[in-house]
Amino acid sequence: MLRKLLKYDLKYMIKNMCIFYILSVFFAITTRILFEIEQSVIIKIIGQISVGCMFAMLANILINTMMRSWIRFNSSLYKDESYLTHTLPVTKNDIYNSKLIQTFIFFFIGFIVIIISLFIAYYSKENWQAITNIVKNITIGLNMNTLFFITMFLLVVFLEIFNAIQCGFYGIVLGNRKNNAKIGYSVLFGFILYLVSQTIVLALMFIYGLFDSSVMGLFQTSTVSIDANAFKVLLVLASLLYVVIIYCMSMLCKRTLNKGVNVE
Repeated sequence: MLRKLLKYDLKYMIKNMCIFYILSVFFAITTRILFEIEQSVIIKIIGQISVGCMFAMLANILINTMMRSWIRFNSSLYKDESYLTHTLPVTKNDIYNSKLIQTFIFFFIGFIVIIISLFIAYYSKENWQAITNIVKNITIGLNMNTLFFITMFLLVVFLEIFNAIQCGFYGIVLGNRKNNAKIGYSVLFGFILYLVSQTIVLALMFIYGLFDSSVMGLFQTSTVSIDANAFKVLLVLASLLYVVIIYCMSMLCKRTLNKGVNVE
C-alpha cells in the first residue's frame, strides 16, 4: 500500500514541479545562446534577463519543493483530502513514509536539475578550469581528496535542508494538535524544532571535540589555518548526526501521529 500512496504523492509533485524544471532548463539554454552570439546592448540586456529568470527558477525549485511537500503533507492528513486518506487501509507510518520518500526523491531531482541548468548555461573549458582550480586550491590547502570534499560538502548541505523539511513536517503535526491558529503554531513549532536540531548537532560536535583536541581546535581558534584531519572528521560527523536526527525525528513524528489526528 505504501507503493500506491507514493505513486499519488509523486504524481502530485510532478504536476506542480515539472514547470519549474522545464523553465530552469529553458532559461539555461537561452542564457547559453545569448552569451554565445555577438554582444550588443540589447543582447546583453536580454541575456541578463535570461540569467535572472534562470536563477529565479533554480531558487523556486528548492523553495517549492519544500513548500509543496509541506502543503501536500498538511492537506493529506488534516484538510478535506484527509477524509479519504484516513479511510484507506494504511497505517499512519505508511502515510508519513510516503511523504518523506516523496520529498527525498524530488529534493534529489531538484539538485540534479540545478546542476544541469548551471552546466548548460556556463560550461566552457575556461570556466571548468577556473572552477577546478578553485576547488583544487581549497582541497590542497586542506590536504583533502577533491572528490571526498565535494561529495561531503554537498551531502551536508543536502541533509541540512532535508532536516529542515522534516522539522516542518513535525511542526505541522504538533501545530494541528492545537485547537486554534494551527498554521501559526505549525510554523512556530517547525522553526523551534529546526533550531533545536541545529543546536544538538553543534553541541554533539562540541562534545566530540572534548575527546579530540584537533576538532576542539576548530571551535577555539580564530586563525585562518584549519587542521585538515579535523575538518574531515567534522564533515563526516555532521553527516552522521544529521542522518541520526532525521531518523529520530521521523520516529517521534510517527509516534505523535499514531496518538490520533484532528481533522478539520
